[in-house]
Amino acid sequence: MIHEIVIQHVAPEKRDEYIKVFGDILLKNNYPGSHAIKFFTSIEDPSRVILMIEWDNVEAHTQIRGTPPYNAMRELTARYQTTKSDHAHFVVHEVKS
Repeated sequence: MIHEIVIQHVAPEKRDEYIKVFGDILLKNNYPGSHAIKFFTSIEDPSRVILMIEWDNVEAHTQIRGTPPYNAMRELTARYQTTKSDHAHFVVHEVKS
């Protein structure tokens, strides 16, 4: 299991709408190999949103890129973002749960 972490910036007054729209799209598309989906909102910077998606592996994530549902999702969510997203794939090393 790997985690895709995406750091995004949106207009603070549109943040809740953005999370709702993006979350609904992710649930509707139900991408194969995707599991838990979480959004984190910053207390100190209301424009900052972090998205975390659990994937089976990196390939499960990269195989959806370029598909019509993925492209439509990117086009719609890009309208909310004030800067380009920063993302990468990570492995969890748990210390305490």
